[in-house]
Amino acid sequence: MRRVLAAVAAVGLLTACGSSKPGAGSAATVVKGSSAATVTVKNFSFTPGDLTVAKGTKVTWKFEDSAKHNGSAKGDAFRSKDIESGAYSYVFNTVGKYSYLCSLHQYMTGSIVVK
Repeated sequence: MRRVLAAVAAVGLLTACGSSKPGAGSAATVVKGSSAATVTVKNFSFTPGDLTVAKGTKVTWKFEDSAKHNGSAKGDAFRSKDIESGAYSYVFNTVGKYSYLCSLHQYMTGSIVVK
């Protein structure tokens, strides 16, 4: 019985700790037929960190932080200017996965999956 309780406690601790990566674990899906989605850039993270959208969706990054950030896709599909407050939008017309980061703070990462 003690082993079972210890195992349950260990699993609880592991799930409670989560990841220390900013924005980690936050995922969102835009329902089919939706034509817009938003990623908030705040507290040195992208929220949601992972986003799934339909082809043709306009994704807007809203910059609401005390430092400048940008959204730079690996492979140069899109790149915003360095922005402290304001917004940047991009329409995803090609199916695929787009990984991106803030080139100023490279630990800030996210991805857009277009279906």
